[in-house]
Amino acid sequence: MKLLNSTGRRSGFTLMETLLAIGLVGVLLSMFLTVFVPARGMVHQALNRQEAERIAGILRAEMSILRPDEQAGEGATTASDGQFLSPFDKGFFWLQHSRTPANAIVVYSYRADTTKSQRADGTYPTVPASRNVPGQGNQLVSIACPLNDPLHKDQIKDAVGPVFLVKMTQIVDAGGGKYELAGNPGSINGAASPDKYVSSPDDKNPWGGAIIYRADFYHMSPPNPARYKGKSWKRLGRPMFSVNLSFRR
Repeated sequence: MKLLNSTGRRSGFTLMETLLAIGLVGVLLSMFLTVFVPARGMVHQALNRQEAERIAGILRAEMSILRPDEQAGEGATTASDGQFLSPFDKGFFWLQHSRTPANAIVVYSYRADTTKSQRADGTYPTVPASRNVPGQGNQLVSIACPLNDPLHKDQIKDAVGPVFLVKMTQIVDAGGGKYELAGNPGSINGAASPDKYVSSPDDKNPWGGAIIYRADFYHMSPPNPARYKGKSWKRLGRPMFSVNLSFRR
C-alpha cells in the first residue's frame, strides 16, 4: 500500500519578508521625495521668476518708446499735435497716473488680427475670444497701456492669459546711501512736470536724467476696467510680485 506525501512545498513570502520589502520601498520613496520635491519647487520658482521678468520687460519696453501717432493723455506735456514729446515724458505721465487703479497701467497679451489694418498707434485690433483660433490670421502680442486708454480698454476682456495692473511708486534718495519709496504711488519728487525735472552740476540732490521706481504687479481678476473705478490700491491687497525699474531721458 502506497502512502501519499502531504508535505508539499509552500509558495509565497513569509510575514518577515513582506515587512522587509515594505520597509525598503518606504526608504526608497522617502529618498525620492527628498530629492524630487525640492527640485520641483526650484523649477516652479524659476518659471515664476522668468514670467515676472517677461511681464516687467513688456512694461520697460513700452515706456522706452513712442508708438506712431501715440496720443498723450489729458494733462500730459505734449507737442503741438497732441503727442508725447519723448519717451521720458510718457514715462513721467504714466507714473503720475498710477495714483489709483482706475488710471494705472495694465499689462497683458492678446491675439492681434493681422488680417485687418493697423490702428493709429501701429497695433492691430484684437481677435474676439469667441473666435480665437491660434495661428489663423493672428499673432500673440503683448502690450502695456493705461487702463482707461480709449484705443485699447475694450480689448482687455479678450486678453490671453493673466492681466496685470501696475502700481508705480518712485524710489528716492534718502541720503547716506539709502533709498526709500516716495510718499504715495504716482507722486514724483523733484518737479511737477517732466520739463522741470532737471538738475545742475552743483545740485546736492540732483534729479535730472532718470527716474527709478518700484512697479507692483496686481493680478486683475476679473479683467474688467469698470470694476476698478473708485477702488484704492489698499483694497487690491498684496501684489503678485514687485520689480525695481527706471526710465531715462
